[in-house]
Amino acid sequence: MNRKASRFLAYPYIIWMAGFTVIPLLMVFYYGLTDRSGAFTLANILAIGSSEHLKALWLSLMLAGVSTVICLVLAYPLALILSYPLAMILSKLKGNKSQLIVLIFIIPMWMNFLLRTMAWQTLLEKNGVINTFLTILHLPNIAIINTPAAIILGMVYNFLPFMVLPIYNTLAKI
Repeated sequence: MNRKASRFLAYPYIIWMAGFTVIPLLMVFYYGLTDRSGAFTLANILAIGSSEHLKALWLSLMLAGVSTVICLVLAYPLALILSYPLAMILSKLKGNKSQLIVLIFIIPMWMNFLLRTMAWQTLLEKNGVINTFLTILHLPNIAIINTPAAIILGMVYNFLPFMVLPIYNTLAKI
């Protein structure tokens, strides 16, 4: 393929990047630096220092930190199991099947993040699957939806594969 023709292959990516990265960033800057009438203002930037915004920032950082620590505590042993003992067991089998085990671990990542998060919401809501099951067993319902625990659960579930895979790759190379 000549150089001129190969340049056209980049155009769809450039359009995609402009439409879903550059334009939204420009909109954030525009709305951050203007008021409702469109006049320039720094009031939106100064509002970041208000107590409710700082409280939200602190809560977000705390939830992210707790989720990161939980992911690390869960990911390292899982990556270790995937890389060493499993590799030893699978090496005795015909062919190398460790890629299959890693693929099974990655398959849930193929679903959309929003879809996985909405599935947890369906499981945890007041009349959700978990509470319905608890009611059938005559156990008390849990009220976890819209709590920090539910947020941490969802974040750990969504981001655990992103922590396991780099650790696994590093351990597999060692």
